[in-house]
Amino acid sequence: MHDSATTGTQKSHIYPFAAVLFDLDGVIIDTMELHYRVWDEFARARGYVPSEAELLATNGRRAEDVLQAWFGEGRTKAEVAALVHERETLFNRTLETAPVSAVPGVREFLEALRRAGVPRAVGTSAMPMNAELALSRLGLLEMFEARVTAADVVQGKPHPEVYLKAASALGVPPTECLVVEDAVLGVRAARAAGARCLALTTSFPRDVLLREEPQWLAEDFRTLPSPVAL
Repeated sequence: MHDSATTGTQKSHIYPFAAVLFDLDGVIIDTMELHYRVWDEFARARGYVPSEAELLATNGRRAEDVLQAWFGEGRTKAEVAALVHERETLFNRTLETAPVSAVPGVREFLEALRRAGVPRAVGTSAMPMNAELALSRLGLLEMFEARVTAADVVQGKPHPEVYLKAASALGVPPTECLVVEDAVLGVRAARAAGARCLALTTSFPRDVLLREEPQWLAEDFRTLPSPVAL
């Protein structure tokens, strides 16, 4: 976990929240199709053919949890950990050279938050090396005061641990935070943390996310509803 100094819990005069916690894939960087492709290739090479639904269900889950579900039967914890390392290394190598782009409007939103003095953290199911590489490729690494990754938590989403730790790293109660998510499990994690949630329809259909009852819903950062877009 990469921490910054405590920022306090004073709300911005512009935004009705004290801090913003961002998921990574599908929220900051548009890499979900790349993830699905790597998951599919990795599984098929090991004799497992994931369905479309299974690939979609990887969104927001730690690699450890996915691989435990797909390959865990009869394997030791060490063997699952070795699979996680192989998969994450494969994704890292792919991410180094694959074309990537930011989710539309995220740079502008981050800059607006920075100007308003609203602290920002990443709370992701990605491994540290992949989270750092993704943010570095976009030139956004320095836009976040804290990063909490899969290496920092025991429980994956929908458990709230990742967002509880991200809020703590910023020195802000989770109830004073806005979480930005694109996945069902992520919205559930935000709710379990007691945070308000903005869900983006970058990965899941609008009706699927609406069933999770986020406080706000948007296509991306270019179409933010009030008061998020103030």
